[in-house]
Amino acid sequence: MPEESALEQLLKSGEFLHHLDIDRKTADLVFDRRTIRALYEFMKHVSIDYIDFPISAGKESVVFKAIRERKPVVIKIYKLSTLRFSSIWKYIEGDYRFSRERIDRSNIVYIWAKKEFTNLGELRRHGILCPKPMDFHKNLLMMSYIGTSASPAPRLKDADFDAQAVYEEIRSAMLRMYRDARLVHADLSEYNILYHRRKPYILDVGQSVSREHPAADYFLDRDIRNIVAFFAKRGISTDFESLSRFVRQVSSTG
Repeated sequence: MPEESALEQLLKSGEFLHHLDIDRKTADLVFDRRTIRALYEFMKHVSIDYIDFPISAGKESVVFKAIRERKPVVIKIYKLSTLRFSSIWKYIEGDYRFSRERIDRSNIVYIWAKKEFTNLGELRRHGILCPKPMDFHKNLLMMSYIGTSASPAPRLKDADFDAQAVYEEIRSAMLRMYRDARLVHADLSEYNILYHRRKPYILDVGQSVSREHPAADYFLDRDIRNIVAFFAKRGISTDFESLSRFVRQVSSTG
């Protein structure tokens, strides 16, 4: 029997959703037929044993812990139903790295997954702490798992930490991201940073743009304001001007 027929039987029976052991509300938002089909293909391709549980859910994606060869990994699923062309086009248009991609309403979410995979790779290449990108397929991205056997690492907003030490780590990461990786996060805040083993890990970089993007300065200013506001509330002496000068220092060869 052709493989597609077997898949169609799973789709019609609902058994695939039952196997994932997630609630119906989440399934309705995330697991449309195209995503189930893509996930079926991806799990076979990268040898995922099973999907364990959802780590986080947002308006545009849901992140699951999965098991691959008895080790935890992360599967990020970008929602085809809510990730709108109009909201993400501005982060792709003007990015020279994707200028040769055919981008339209039917495939822009797939480009988004590829973009986050690419951006994570650039951060890792320049020594910036973030999840390790492992593979992607259509609207799915597999990354390394950050956390312990008991639980995923908390987001910075929910963590207990030495504010001064973490601020120094984050400002250094912002500098290296801008100067060395030549990227601007474009949505950096306490919601998009994990805290693990006393270190901050940058995540959610799908919208990150090259330093040459026409709106890069605007996005960087927004990132800086978010970080300043968060740490100022925790007693750190910082301000927009000083952090902006620090992050924007670029070598003569940059």
